[in-house]
Amino acid sequence: MSDNPMPALPAGIAPQKDGSFAISIEIPNGVATPELLELASRIAKNYKVIAHITTAQKLMFLGFNATTAMEALALLDEAGASVRKARDLSQPRTCVGLPFCKLALQETFSIGNYLFNRLARKKIPPKLKVAIAGCPACCTWANMIDLGFVGVKSGYNVFVGGHGGARPKHGVELGKIVTFEQAGDVLERLADIFSEEIAAGPMPKGRVSRVLKKLGEEEMKIRLGLDSGE
Repeated sequence: MSDNPMPALPAGIAPQKDGSFAISIEIPNGVATPELLELASRIAKNYKVIAHITTAQKLMFLGFNATTAMEALALLDEAGASVRKARDLSQPRTCVGLPFCKLALQETFSIGNYLFNRLARKKIPPKLKVAIAGCPACCTWANMIDLGFVGVKSGYNVFVGGHGGARPKHGVELGKIVTFEQAGDVLERLADIFSEEIAAGPMPKGRVSRVLKKLGEEEMKIRLGLDSGE
């Protein structure tokens, strides 16, 4: 064992299987500013790392060593980039929605921004993912995720308890919301329920689908404020 062990790396730098390090930047709604893209390009070129656009619409830099990762993190922090540093709700995955997509029935960027600004830093255990789709075509798989809001003519249908993985599961439609505030309330309540149930455990591989199975659909609807069709 070395007499001079490496100091603990700051939050935001994630060790990888091959011994390298990664940094992930949140990009709400998948919309990157020119300034962020320019900075990302400089980091990728200067440090010779991979800039990977993840399935969660984040930008992940892969291939740092400990020293270059700390340098890059300092550059990103100085520029005000939203670096993923903790286990929290983070950003919803969104499609482009109205007014851009010809199939869309509802906006997605505005509700995505609302949820990100209100709740992104809310602490949760692993893991609770959120997605928003502008129509039932669900390009974001909002009907197969822990919490999904799917645009319809009269608002957004709310799907709960879906997930991907080796045994994917379709979410259960539990109600409808019509305002961004209602969407925020549902997400906040679900995050609290999820955290409480995981803490009460044991619930290995905690996912919302397991909590939904434990509580039942009617109880979950009531606790999310969806029992009266909100």
